[in-house]
Amino acid sequence: MQKLTQPFVKLSTANAELITRFAQSQDMVDLVNTSAQKYMELAQKTFGGAAASGAQADLIRSLTENYSTFAREHAESLMGMAAEAQARMSQQVADVTKIVNPAGSS
Repeated sequence: MQKLTQPFVKLSTANAELITRFAQSQDMVDLVNTSAQKYMELAQKTFGGAAASGAQADLIRSLTENYSTFAREHAESLMGMAAEAQARMSQQVADVTKIVNPAGSS
């Protein structure tokens, strides 16, 4: 079960780290440290400024990489589970065959 959930855990952890890094980036720190008197003006400009910032570009690129890694790891875990199921099924068929035909004659 851990193989199935591990990609989800890694994705959540990686995204939390990215969002924290984005929130603590110099661009965001400078924005937060501006005077309270200009709060309304900054609130109106925040999205335009953030969209043009290197911090947001890095966030989007890194989130995309995280989702790509997640998709790959999740697919790998599903393929591993399918391979295990196929191996178990083959073993069960072989076991049943031995029980049904113990002498091994056709």
